[in-house]
Amino acid sequence: MSARFQIGIDWGTHSSKICVAELGGNYLAAPLLSSDLLYRNEGLTFSPKGRLNPEDLVRGLKRDLIEHSLSVLFWGKDDRPNSGTSLGEAVAFSLINLIAESKRQLDDAHPGADFLEAELGFSFPNWLAEDTRKATIAARSFCEAVGVAVHAVNSRPLETLPVPGKPFSIKMLKEWIVEARAATLDSQGHQLTIEEVNKTAFTSGGLAWKFIVESGAAGLPYLRTVRSEKMPGIPGLAKLLVIDVGAGSTDVGYMLKTSNIKTGDPTFHYFRPASTFAEAGNALTEELVKYHRAQNKPITWAEAEAQKISQTAWHKLSFVQLWIRHICDHVAQYILGVPDQRWLPLGVKLHLVVTGGSSLVPGLKEEIRKAVVEALTVRKFDPKTCNAVQVVDKYKPRFNLETEAEIARRAVCFGAADPDKPGFRYMPKMDPPPRGRVTIDGPRWT
Repeated sequence: MSARFQIGIDWGTHSSKICVAELGGNYLAAPLLSSDLLYRNEGLTFSPKGRLNPEDLVRGLKRDLIEHSLSVLFWGKDDRPNSGTSLGEAVAFSLINLIAESKRQLDDAHPGADFLEAELGFSFPNWLAEDTRKATIAARSFCEAVGVAVHAVNSRPLETLPVPGKPFSIKMLKEWIVEARAATLDSQGHQLTIEEVNKTAFTSGGLAWKFIVESGAAGLPYLRTVRSEKMPGIPGLAKLLVIDVGAGSTDVGYMLKTSNIKTGDPTFHYFRPASTFAEAGNALTEELVKYHRAQNKPITWAEAEAQKISQTAWHKLSFVQLWIRHICDHVAQYILGVPDQRWLPLGVKLHLVVTGGSSLVPGLKEEIRKAVVEALTVRKFDPKTCNAVQVVDKYKPRFNLETEAEIARRAVCFGAADPDKPGFRYMPKMDPPPRGRVTIDGPRWT
């Protein structure tokens, strides 16, 4: 039985997003929240407000989770001087705030609704696609932090929970986390895999949650709505490549929508995504700040963020073109290795979706499209296939948002709120059809 409500949570490097969806209804997007933390006077604040000195803020916590996974004990006793907590406590605190805020959003949209009627969906970083010890430890730590945060929220009244923008006692936070870790011992150490990430269900006190790989979450809302094409022996097929250019990382994934040969019902598949690429929006913002300072025209980080997606001539500068080239090269390398030798070579349109806060950098989408076409050409696919790459940039159904930028920033949380995450099937590879025939054997494929 499906939950009445789906809540999607995207904890990002720079900003975090929440959306609440009623089964069969619209997606309600909450305001964006900064992922920064402020440590002051024995209190910790998630998403602090006002003009603050950047040196006083804990930034890039999600990046720290992967970068320090081999050098720092996640739940260690030694507090970090910038947060007054361990790394694990800081991560869990961020997630507690997001879950608590999603509970408030649900109550605002549906007064009197029981939070236990909701299923939480968390986007899982593409670390699961990396076969490294660092990524494995980071993924396990993230999974544990989510379980601890869910228990902490679900076992307390809403009025006692942290509120974004307001300080919360670190002493109380530590007490909560000790209790939550003791209550979630059975789930600690669980190691999700790329194959089962969206199929594994967790519960805490009757509240259910699941994960979905981040690149898949970014592309799934688009995949559900793109039109399938028919070819001889294929009742319906749609191909989609998503590039999620966030603040701290760029994630890339390839996915398919097929139709059941008997019923016509759609089935959704995702292949192993690319490993997380560390170059993303923050890197370009930093270069913009440096560029203006070198001209003795200093700008703030916020001003650089705004300029980054503006339609001005600045994007022709060499450092911007180099940044775009790096993103394109990463995408091209992924396409060269996608293990789909059955559907990718077909002359069915490949929908190209670029999401994330930096997706609107002028010139980025077209250069990515060129890189994809070139990679398909290198694979010696038919010219019809190579040229059938189309950028999707007019997608606005059900999200009640006015601009493409708003949708691009929230694509991951929309996918995390998808009601049928287990139905999004992992595909390790697709071999070419026997004897060169494009046919379907049985009801599974389209």
